[in-house]
Amino acid sequence: MHNYKAVIEYDGSNFHGFQIQPGGLRTVQHEILKVLNQIFNNEVNISYAGRTDTGVHATGQVINFKVKKKFELNRLQWSLNLLLPEDISVKEVKEVSENFSSKHCALWRKYNYFVVNDCYQSVFLKKYSILVCKKLDVNLMNEACRYFLGEHNLSSFCSPDDKNENKVKNIFEFNVRSFKNYYQDNVLVFNIKANSFLYNMARIMIGTVLEVGKAIRDVSSVIEAINLKDRNLAGNIVDSKGLFLTEVGYN
Repeated sequence: MHNYKAVIEYDGSNFHGFQIQPGGLRTVQHEILKVLNQIFNNEVNISYAGRTDTGVHATGQVINFKVKKKFELNRLQWSLNLLLPEDISVKEVKEVSENFSSKHCALWRKYNYFVVNDCYQSVFLKKYSILVCKKLDVNLMNEACRYFLGEHNLSSFCSPDDKNENKVKNIFEFNVRSFKNYYQDNVLVFNIKANSFLYNMARIMIGTVLEVGKAIRDVSSVIEAINLKDRNLAGNIVDSKGLFLTEVGYN
């Protein structure tokens, strides 16, 4: 068997998440499988590094699939991009060892979240960021971010629908920085890197830190929410449109 690893990007605006859903809803996985089955004239299964939710985007999602037929890599990438819809692109394809799994071999996943902190939002950023008009305190938000670093039970920062029995995650990086975009000044980017993520975890963590930046939540409340493991103590979830899966790390 030949095991192919691919790095893909997609605009999640018109997808009901990555993973196949019942009822014929449009998902990234379904679109990729349709094309792979067409190329290889056979039913192909794929593994993926991160299950992104409805409306979440990716610039560095990683998948892998195993097939009997050997394919020239450039031709395979070209064929995939030719047949896939315009909101999915394959950035890279390589053949890897047969025991590689994009999900189980991943050491960490990284997400970025985009916030426009201004009185208006550029038309070119509206699909991929949220607008916060009140001036945010970036230094205070970074102070709040630091409390998440390390290994914690993050029950307060995930959806009640999360099915994972183990809610302990290791946060390697969490910060926010300001930069000037080609389209607009005052764009804030959250960076969060962890071994893996609970359902809605990144969006609830970011929503909580934004409330600190708006001065409607005290920094100490972040510590309380982590320690008491109560979803009611964390902040509101932010909109999915500002979130991007940007990178997955492997040995």
